[in-house]
Amino acid sequence: MHKKAKADAQKEIEKLREKEEAFRQAKAKFFGLTFSDGLIQVRVLESIEEILLEGKLMHHCVGGYYSKTDSLILSACIDGKKIETIEISLSKLQVIQSRGVCNKNTKYHNQIINLVENNIPLIESRLAA
Repeated sequence: MHKKAKADAQKEIEKLREKEEAFRQAKAKFFGLTFSDGLIQVRVLESIEEILLEGKLMHHCVGGYYSKTDSLILSACIDGKKIETIEISLSKLQVIQSRGVCNKNTKYHNQIINLVENNIPLIESRLAA
């Protein structure tokens, strides 16, 4: 049985590697994208692992969003502490949702939305690249 469990785990790892490669091909043009208003820093999450971790740490369902082709996932932080996770529609170039821990909005919610909306042209320029 041990060999089967190991083989299953290996298959799972291979599947994730393939997904990671597809994710990287689809989203790499956005990697390195960050912006700030002086208080809040927003950055693009750059791997499936980062998105899964974001979902775990923030206690919401973003972990499954890495496979959404029309979505770009960003993380908003203050002094390195995660505040909200943002999902952007790449086809509409607008914020679909922004959620804090356990899907709650934070006191920074509107500020985060405004910051992201003001920086949509940065995303659009990379989309066109």
